[in-house]
Amino acid sequence: MRRPAHPRLLAALGAAVFALAVSGCAAAGGTPEATPRPLAATPAPTPTADPFPREPLTASTRYVALGDSFAAGMGAGDESGKCRQSNYSYPADFAKTAGVDLVVNAACAGATTSDLLKHQLIALDDRTDLVTVSVGGNDLGVAAIASDCAAGKAVACRNGVSSALSLLNVLPDRLETVYSAIAQAAPNARIVVTGYALMYDNTDTGSPDFGTATAINAATIGLNQTIKDAVDAQRAKGVPMTYVGVDFLGHGIGTKKPWLNVSGEDAFHPTAAGYREYARELAKLLGSAQ
Repeated sequence: MRRPAHPRLLAALGAAVFALAVSGCAAAGGTPEATPRPLAATPAPTPTADPFPREPLTASTRYVALGDSFAAGMGAGDESGKCRQSNYSYPADFAKTAGVDLVVNAACAGATTSDLLKHQLIALDDRTDLVTVSVGGNDLGVAAIASDCAAGKAVACRNGVSSALSLLNVLPDRLETVYSAIAQAAPNARIVVTGYALMYDNTDTGSPDFGTATAINAATIGLNQTIKDAVDAQRAKGVPMTYVGVDFLGHGIGTKKPWLNVSGEDAFHPTAAGYREYARELAKLLGSAQ
């Protein structure tokens, strides 16, 4: 049974639909003044213990990475195998700088939530201390969208974005299944779920790619909100899981030094510098080995 869309998700959908409709044109006219509504009184929340413990990392912390091409490191250079894994992926970079033991990076380019369940859970066991997960984008067909957008196929690009948005409502149940399965397979691990960085910095209405850029960013925002909501739902159940967003502000497509590949089969995937930003965010959250 599908769940109703989150209000913030609907806002992102609306932004994308607007961008697709105007296709490079700015909207004209003012915004009607909203009528204030009285705020209902809500009871103060009951303090609860944080299910995500702030435990120090050590050199013996057993770390396993799961997910799709963003966890595999596609686009960073020096990729190998059908999964396009790179030594410059964020799991490899984080493990090196934090000083933890990366037991395995089981991530694979093109992996969906279903692929993760079928092929990657075997990497987990009750000795696993830390898990990172990057998954969800391929359930929406983002690989094909990236290919069309990078090739300048504007119509196919925007149609792909519209199709991806229509699939967002099926993603919460899939993510719930995946996150629950990871928690069961690694009962003693903290689990960190990463979001996807926004692709574009320049969404100026005068830009020729305004419609495409705004639509892709709005779709990414919707995807990240869906992922975060699913993580929050698990955390509310007591699962030691948290979400970490990654900000490429100043380094998106259209900037002087983008942290994303802008062409070819790696288009819309982070560069090695982009993956280092993912690793830095993980280090901010988890620290380094003691």
